[in-house]
Amino acid sequence: MEQKIFELLAYFIIYSILGWILESTYRTICEKKLVNTGFLKGPFCPIYGIGAIIMILFFERFQNKIALLFIMSIIVLTLWEYIVAIILEKTFNIKYWDYSNNKFNFQGRICLMNSLYWGILGVIFTCYIQPFIRDKVNLIPPTILYILVGITMLIVIIDAINTIVKVKSLKTTLEKIEQLNIQIKQKLQEIKETKIEEKNIKIDLQKIVDNLDKKRRNISRRLYKRVYRLKKAFPAIDSKEISEILNRKIEFKQLKEIRKNKKNKKEKDKKRI
Repeated sequence: MEQKIFELLAYFIIYSILGWILESTYRTICEKKLVNTGFLKGPFCPIYGIGAIIMILFFERFQNKIALLFIMSIIVLTLWEYIVAIILEKTFNIKYWDYSNNKFNFQGRICLMNSLYWGILGVIFTCYIQPFIRDKVNLIPPTILYILVGITMLIVIIDAINTIVKVKSLKTTLEKIEQLNIQIKQKLQEIKETKIEEKNIKIDLQKIVDNLDKKRRNISRRLYKRVYRLKKAFPAIDSKEISEILNRKIEFKQLKEIRKNKKNKKEKDKKRI
């Protein structure tokens, strides 16, 4: 029983990696640039790994009945994709993919074309891929298998926890940035209201403003990188927080450009003088 569990975990890892390679390669070729399509930071797509486990547990009995295997693959894997979409949306309040523009879609979560692909994949997987992978896994001594699976699963779990925490904290981080904005405005108002002769107070307040601004920019930069990676992996990803973060980045770029232009203008004015 223990060995069977570790074998299933090994299949989960292998197919999570193969799924990531397949999807990332396809997107990289289409977009002509490197794309990490995974939800996690590492080279894992758990949806493929779990999908593979489902096929291993339920489809092998239909290996010699291709038509039935094709139909079962369509039904089961389409249902799995739909469940995953709902879980991700309810858990993170984010829509990771959207098939609304595809014909014969349901709620944008599943569509006929993908379902047919799932059917074909189920047949190829059960009849050709899994028998080959199973033979290779069976060649690995149990002790080595346990060690490799244990270490890899630990990495996947840490990656998953880290990613989930970061995605769940998008709203909190935005609120933190907003609080810094309020503090900066308050300090700027204090500088404005400070008398000219109170020069030292103005300098101290300006230092506080600079530190708050630096902190805000650092948080904003890290937040945007996080969202940008998700956006690259899931182009259809959408939520109120993500839209706000991407818009803030545009505003930040515009502000940066304005500051750059002002600086260049000052330098030109100095040269003229």
